[in-house]
Amino acid sequence: MRDVSRATGLSMFTVSRALSGADGVSEESREQVLKAARELGYVLNRAAQELRRASRDTVAVITASTSNSYYLEMMRGIQQALRPSSWTVVVGDVAVDGAYDPRLEDRMVQRLIESRAAGVISTLTLTPENTRLLSTWDIAVVFVDSAPPASARDFPSVTTDNYSASLIVGAHLAEHRFERWLLLIYPPKWSTRFDRERGLRDSAKSHGADLVVLESENDAESGHRTLGDHLDRTGRLPDVLIAGNNPLLLGAMKLAKDRGLSIPGDMALVGYDEFAWSELVDPPLTVLNERSEEIGRRAALTLAEIIDAQSDAERTGGSKTPVYLPRHQHQVAADLTIRRSCGCSVPKGRIGREDEMKHPDPVT
Repeated sequence: MRDVSRATGLSMFTVSRALSGADGVSEESREQVLKAARELGYVLNRAAQELRRASRDTVAVITASTSNSYYLEMMRGIQQALRPSSWTVVVGDVAVDGAYDPRLEDRMVQRLIESRAAGVISTLTLTPENTRLLSTWDIAVVFVDSAPPASARDFPSVTTDNYSASLIVGAHLAEHRFERWLLLIYPPKWSTRFDRERGLRDSAKSHGADLVVLESENDAESGHRTLGDHLDRTGRLPDVLIAGNNPLLLGAMKLAKDRGLSIPGDMALVGYDEFAWSELVDPPLTVLNERSEEIGRRAALTLAEIIDAQSDAERTGGSKTPVYLPRHQHQVAADLTIRRSCGCSVPKGRIGREDEMKHPDPVT
């Protein structure tokens, strides 16, 4: 098919659908594909088509850096939701140690197609090409903590309302009267960055604070190095450091320890993503709780519903193509768990979108 695609200039997706007789292809393109296929000697592999129709019993989770403890909680939610089913859950990391590798993504998607996976939960925005390939093979996809590619906006997703979450964080920093905010954030390949940064920018502007955004590779070591270089260059600590996720929070904490910085005395610290030992360190960490276990559970239940509908349709002679509905797109609210690293003298519990106006946190 790749040769046919190259000869016609049409996408693999279009070529595949034209050769299989599927709809969604113009007659002109179909004729162009069939002509090129004849000239190239392409023969349709019926055995492969039958293989495609065989039963599938695997659900794959594509993660983007398993060193991020966020995914551990998310996986717990996925496993709990899918436990009653007969599906086997497999995990593949396409950003080992926080460095995204497009070749790993391509290889992972290819293996999922070859193994006839029933569905995919992806924590990273897949390339448009891989998203189309999975669709071509009727493999259902749910994006979690990441947006679908622009060419597949109707695909299911379970995400955090990161913009509102960042406004909550910003409001609390303003209550502490912090004027200089530093956001240590990962690359834009992780789509959650956009709304997190946008919310903090808007919040800083409305509260009269100065926000500096510092981009790092998505691992603790890079976060440590990037933050250290920045502090050396500027020679000045921010009032508060906001770590964009757990790996960057770890890098920032290690830097503070290496340099003998007091948290929050020298610099307050706030992180995105709750994790198991955040309240056990000294000082206990103030973090934005995204409820990752709940996100994982919702993603798994959404995927299960879509796969079950595919199976029902196939049994009654219908199409096995996944059907995505508007209700398959969820957005989960987050809350701020206030402990002491932000400068509060005692833990203040949680502030969510509904609670924020009812229980403003006093300046300490």
